[in-house]
Amino acid sequence: MKLEIVDVFAERRYQGNQLAVVRHAEILPAATMLAIAREMNFSETTFVHEPDAASEQDRRREVPVRIFTPAEELPFAGHPVLGTAWALCRGAFPVRLVVPAGRVEVWFDDGLAWLQPPPPHLGSPIAADIAARIVGLDATVLDPELPARQLRCGPAFCFVAVKSLEALAAVRAEAGELARLGVTGFPFVVCGKAHSGDAHYAARMQFFDGVGLREDPATGSANAAFAAYLRALGKRGHFIVEQGVEMGRPSRIHLEVGESLAVGGRVQPVATGTLE
Repeated sequence: MKLEIVDVFAERRYQGNQLAVVRHAEILPAATMLAIAREMNFSETTFVHEPDAASEQDRRREVPVRIFTPAEELPFAGHPVLGTAWALCRGAFPVRLVVPAGRVEVWFDDGLAWLQPPPPHLGSPIAADIAARIVGLDATVLDPELPARQLRCGPAFCFVAVKSLEALAAVRAEAGELARLGVTGFPFVVCGKAHSGDAHYAARMQFFDGVGLREDPATGSANAAFAAYLRALGKRGHFIVEQGVEMGRPSRIHLEVGESLAVGGRVQPVATGTLE
């Protein structure tokens, strides 16, 4: 099987979020897909089901894809969808992927790959004292303009906003504390200040990899849910979110917030080979 590695939401190679794409993977059982995802050890690995002679028309129509972290299968995730679509066509034409959460359209414009996410869900508010404990900070550093809330777009997230980049850098979520609080969503922390002058927000996100919490360089699904959150606050327009800076893999996630939502970013090729 063909194996491709790309960096997604990356302005240049070796930034953004790594993705392994396994082509012609329809012969693999789910247990083997999970084992390969653990072997790759990226945030996600995708497995594409396609006939050997898949034409451009076939790929335009719809392509089934499964998404695995090292711990579990996901119904939807943003950077795997964008990276897989790019690997199928190198940005030459739109692609429709079929993931467990449904059909996702991916298109390309001016070097950016874009997707329209499945409908995000805005859940219950989270009390400030609980939100502070989720991210290991004092409640005084939370941003009252962006109240903490449960969000979902495929995976579930605990959205928490902080006032400063210093507070964002100090985030320390712990699996044990999350379990004691009964938190099931991944901690997604946003700051209304960004690292670059042309960006609007900075973010960090942690997820469970089957052993413990690890940081994600860029999270399309969380940012899609954040776009829905911004829309609910009455915000409209184009926003750029920076993520992964603290871990040395800077990412730029583009959000279009209006009647519909779109999440976009650049995809960089890294490696091509075969999976033995």
